[in-house]
Amino acid sequence: MVHPRLFVDDFSIVVPVLGRDKLVMVWNYRHAIQGWELELPAGHIENGESPEACAGRELEEETGYSAGSWKRLGWFHPSPGLSSQRAYAYLARRLKKGFLHREPYELGMEVRILELREAYKRLWRGEIVHSPTASALGIAQPRILPIKRAIVSRRS
Repeated sequence: MVHPRLFVDDFSIVVPVLGRDKLVMVWNYRHAIQGWELELPAGHIENGESPEACAGRELEEETGYSAGSWKRLGWFHPSPGLSSQRAYAYLARRLKKGFLHREPYELGMEVRILELREAYKRLWRGEIVHSPTASALGIAQPRILPIKRAIVSRRS
């Protein structure tokens, strides 16, 4: 049996929370699908770079924001059937607006600011289909969008 395997660099993905209830995302064109996707800022880790340094660099490059607070959320395999690639997820808070530093191939990318609840509604409705973004939002959800638990009463 043949198992195809891709060798791809690990990457970092950022869940940037603006203020108390907004999420900074990007509208990004993906050539492979010939279409646009709503994504969290992310990018490949360069040689000798730490995952956290990559997260900071990518946040600034793609959105123009820098963060005053970072929390590592964990890592995941975005496509374990094809690759051992890891995605390192970070929560970024205390954002400060700066300047974009996009790569030439990121031409056309747009920054989108969404209410947290709206972003999660889009995720739950299946409108956010970028796998690393869906995974990172899932990992971050308990820290940024607590869900009220239903109170169950027992009757005798």
